Amino acid sequence: MKSIALYMQYSYKCDIYIQGEIMNIQLCILSAEGILFDTNKSLVELWQTTADQHNLSIPEGFFENILSAGYDHRQKVFYQYPQLSQLEKTVMDKNRHHQADIQPQILEVLDFLKSKNITMAIVSDSHRQNMNPKVESLMKKYDINVLVCANEVLIGKPDPNIYFKAAKLSNVKLNNTLVIDDSRNGCYSAHLAYMRCVFYQNSLPLSEKLFKYSYRQISQLQEIIGIINEENDPHAKVIFLFFQIQRHHFQMRTLTLHRNIDNGCLFDTLDQ
Repeated sequence: MKSIALYMQYSYKCDIYIQGEIMNIQLCILSAEGILFDTNKSLVELWQTTADQHNLSIPEGFFENILSAGYDHRQKVFYQYPQLSQLEKTVMDKNRHHQADIQPQILEVLDFLKSKNITMAIVSDSHRQNMNPKVESLMKKYDINVLVCANEVLIGKPDPNIYFKAAKLSNVKLNNTLVIDDSRNGCYSAHLAYMRCVFYQNSLPLSEKLFKYSYRQISQLQEIIGIINEENDPHAKVIFLFFQIQRHHFQMRTLTLHRNIDNGCLFDTLDQ
């Protein structure tokens, strides 16, 4: 009866786990530069082009560290790469004059969020005076009332302040919030804010750190719709975890069986 007792104990723990893990998404926080617009992707291309023009190579991990980073964090990164730091002004000047295009799939996602009465908020790595003209029409069309910009928090990403402030202004609890971001700093920032984050593979390739700080990874923005439908369906979540329990039960019985084979007591532990 040993494995049955283990199963009952594990099942009891998972009943608690099921109640704690069913997530009711009430707020979706979107990164302006990587989710609403293709700014981050264009910035990566500008850095690569400018570095090539100066016969400089971009070291591995540079974009992960620099993309969507606040001022303080950027300065720490550039301290490690003094030659690239000399190009920052040139790159940022070009980027300011670059026309950011809206992501072609994001409108479908915004329509879905509005239809489900899910509150939306926007965070931006830019100053409000630069971001307001770009998002004004979208905010009005989709009833988005919260925009938090980099100059409105003490420390930028990867510090979690920008996501804390967005959730507070939206009046939604952290565990009912989903963040969508395409940067390592954004995912880490959401992770520190105790929010679940979906990483959109657009500006950066997948890496071990991105897997660590985001609980889901997508390559198409429409996948957000499926994720939210899944997370807001408690019946689907319970069924999924039920099969996980069955799998662990089988693993525990297998381990018990092997251990007792070594002890020469195989038939004594073949319980039902």
